[in-house]
Amino acid sequence: MQSLQALMQQLEQSAQWQASATLRQILARWPQLVGTAVAQHSQPVKIHRKLLEVSVSSSAWAQTLTFERTKILTKLHQQISASIHEVQDLRFTTVRWRQPQQRSDIAARTTLSTHPSWAPRPQGNSWAPPQNANEAFQQWSTWKQAQLTHQSICPECQRPCPQQELQRWSACAICMTHHWQTKLPKGSRAN
Repeated sequence: MQSLQALMQQLEQSAQWQASATLRQILARWPQLVGTAVAQHSQPVKIHRKLLEVSVSSSAWAQTLTFERTKILTKLHQQISASIHEVQDLRFTTVRWRQPQQRSDIAARTTLSTHPSWAPRPQGNSWAPPQNANEAFQQWSTWKQAQLTHQSICPECQRPCPQQELQRWSACAICMTHHWQTKLPKGSRAN
């Protein structure tokens, strides 16, 4: 029986492992190779038989990058020496395109915080994951109570609501929905 270290050495010497390592290097340097604008519309997906397959967002990008194929290949070989043996050509296709995650957590939080129904989590004790369902309910209940104390009061129903809703509609979302539904003509309302 072989040792784990010997098996790992055999694995690292395999052609698949080498191609995978080269692909990881290419992925890390792809924005520098093609530029950030092009990198948003293209992504290397695999190396097979010395061909680097690059997924692109549209056929127009596939055609454009095919014309630039030799320049990209030259830059690739200059910046990643291992790619000279692993990659001899490039192919651009829309088949495996996946839109890369473009929104950061900061952007997502900014979008959430501008929504009329958003209310920030109160500052205070650090949050710890609950150990059971009862503890989860207690954490949620405490958070909701703290959240309600920081909210404004709707002038129509006298219930707590986010300040953003009052700024946008001068009432809470529930009152505005009721108000809009009562103003709709009878035939246009859903049954």
